[in-house]
This record gives sequence, structure tokens and C-alpha cells, in this order.
Amino acid sequence: MKKTLFIVMAAFMVSLSSCAKQPQPSTGNAAPTEKTEKEDSVVVKTLPAGIPVDNILKTIIGEFKGKVVVIDFWATWCGPCMYAMQQIDPIKDSYLASGKPVAFVYITGETSPIQKWQQTIPDIKGYHYRLTDKEFNGLLQSLGVRGIPTYYIADKKGQHVYDNIAMGGYPGDEEITAQIENALNKK
Repeated sequence: MKKTLFIVMAAFMVSLSSCAKQPQPSTGNAAPTEKTEKEDSVVVKTLPAGIPVDNILKTIIGEFKGKVVVIDFWATWCGPCMYAMQQIDPIKDSYLASGKPVAFVYITGETSPIQKWQQTIPDIKGYHYRLTDKEFNGLLQSLGVRGIPTYYIADKKGQHVYDNIAMGGYPGDEEITAQIENALNKK
């Protein structure tokens, strides 16, 4: 019994560290039909057709001119991703309530099955992109992302100011808050 409990606990702790990319069956790239641009809601966004992989990040950040952009690379099947989203919620709610120019952007790929993604995002305030496998994998590869969750922050001018690509995982409330504040105050 103790051995079984130890194995279960060890497996759980390993799953909390970081998720590697896991392929899942794709069922298309359709998005929920309800779209709204209200800051404290869920907004589904799509990329322009035929955008080169090298321009995806620049295009996404460009949609939020004048705002600090906090990007969360995630997947529905990733336990640490879902845990990190719960951790960042109070920070996000605080920035949304304050009216400070911060956009929270969530990017996933087709490894997040469409039905599961549609069921999951209503509880995640922010802007959501569900990319094709080619787009998502190309973007992760171009950035050097090896696992998720991973965070990337751009300042109000769209310039990269922070990422935790080398380490992955949730960097912690203090680090995220400090990096957002740094980006907000950058001249």
C-alpha cells in the first residue's frame, strides 16, 4: 500500500513540473462562435490566413498595441498549465480591475482537442488563439520552447521584455507581477 501511494505521489509530482508536447487527435481549428472584445471576458482570436510562421508572434503582439502582452503557451491536457492558470488568476483579475493596459493571451495548438478547448476557455479570461499544428509547433520551435506552460511578455511597444523559455513552468506570482510592472514602466 505504501509503495503504491509513493508511486502515485511521485507520478503526480512529476506531472506538476512541466509538460512536454503530447500529440492528440485533431478535430479542426473551429472556435466558439461568441466573440466579444471586453477586457474582462473570453475573446477567441484567429490569425490572418497564410501568415508565415516567422510572423506569428509579431502578429499576435501587434494586435495589442499600447498594452503589455502576457502570453501563456499551454494545452488542455497539461496539468501544470491548468494549475498555473489558477495561480495567475488573482494577478490577472487585479490588472483587469485596475484598468492598466495589460492583455493576457493564451496560445495553444491542435493537441488541445477542440471540444475540450471550447469547454475549458470560458473560465479563462483573456484572448485565446488555437493554432494549427504547423503554426503552434513552428512558433514553439522558433522560440526554443521545449515544454509548457511557458510565458512570454512584451512591453507596450511590442518589444520582448521577459520569458521563461529556458526553464518553463509557472515562474511564480512575484516574478510575473514584477515582469508586468517592469514592462508597464518601461519607457
